[in-house]
Amino acid sequence: MDEALVTYFQAPHSFTGEDVVELSCHGSPVVLAELLRLLVSFGAELAQPGEFSLRAFLNHRLDLTQAEAIHDLIHAQTSFQAQLAARQLRGELSKQMQPIKQALIELIVWFESSVEFVEDDLDALDLQHFRERLSGIAGQISRLAESYRAGRLIHSGAKLALIGRPNVGKSSLFNALLGIDRAIVTPLPGTTRDTLAETLSINGIPVRLIDTAGLRETDDVIEKLGVERTLTAVAEADLVLAIASVESTLSDEELDLFKKMPVGLCVLNKCDLTSARHVEVQTALSQYAPVLSVSALMGQGIVALRQAIYQRLVSAAQINTEDAIITNERHYAALEQALTSLRAAEQDLTRGFTEEIALTNLHQALRQLGVITGETLIGDIINQIFSTFCIGK
Repeated sequence: MDEALVTYFQAPHSFTGEDVVELSCHGSPVVLAELLRLLVSFGAELAQPGEFSLRAFLNHRLDLTQAEAIHDLIHAQTSFQAQLAARQLRGELSKQMQPIKQALIELIVWFESSVEFVEDDLDALDLQHFRERLSGIAGQISRLAESYRAGRLIHSGAKLALIGRPNVGKSSLFNALLGIDRAIVTPLPGTTRDTLAETLSINGIPVRLIDTAGLRETDDVIEKLGVERTLTAVAEADLVLAIASVESTLSDEELDLFKKMPVGLCVLNKCDLTSARHVEVQTALSQYAPVLSVSALMGQGIVALRQAIYQRLVSAAQINTEDAIITNERHYAALEQALTSLRAAEQDLTRGFTEEIALTNLHQALRQLGVITGETLIGDIINQIFSTFCIGK
């Protein structure tokens, strides 16, 4: 039916570390289905989700963080996400953790020796020294765990809600930020009666942009439901943009609304229009958050607004692109548990407990660090991780 290229990878030089044969044929579904049927008839078994990466992990070709990075790389939606996944795939996180684990192992060895040779008791000076070493290790783990605030933002994205009264240009701004006409725009107030969401990338960070219904008192049942959904979107947002127009003076209701909500940036829209109220409205908005003047219709100030959004998100999350960044909730949970065990060991030494008591917590901390890279094998975790992979990855 077809001509194919057959490539043989001899162990241990394949991706999985095993003998591997790859068959490369043309992509016709008929040809592929027939080839699979033939292979299965000869005794081959179809791969389970993540099976190749799992075999590479079990054969020590990858550690667990690198295997997870394959999944993240495949599902990356922005270049920044892909870069972080590629760095983790190269073992950056594992390299960052290695000296931490080594320092912890050295402490464990020293305490184990002290327990073994009980006649050589620790003096007060030695205890103080090792409390300081424990504190230093805990500090390194803490800094790594703190990067999860930035990592979660990069991995899962941020929610950005646009709020304001009807007809201030929220939908126009929504379209301008996206670069496409996604929301319906009309001169009639109350056109947007429900939340509308789209995802865009701002300097590599995925942002879920939410256009909300205009906030005002209304007897319209549908519009009331839209306002309720707006309040929900605001509560869930990582950043709220308050939109106003140069065409109208801010009402007391509008000012009270912005005061009650966690506004991160204010946007003064329709700045292409000549208005005597421009300075007045800008001054009123500035008491809540930094103000940027834009014209969503003409595209003026949109680039500056995107940059301001990025800076606001980055500063809030304290992103440092040069350091290792934790993007995985499992890694973060293990680091936090290791940190808890280390602090408990510090308290044990401070309270004058024996080395055996402190050792229990030190071993627990080391096990938690091993959970991240897979040196501490937990079957349920392993199965859960690789079950989310694509077939054949």
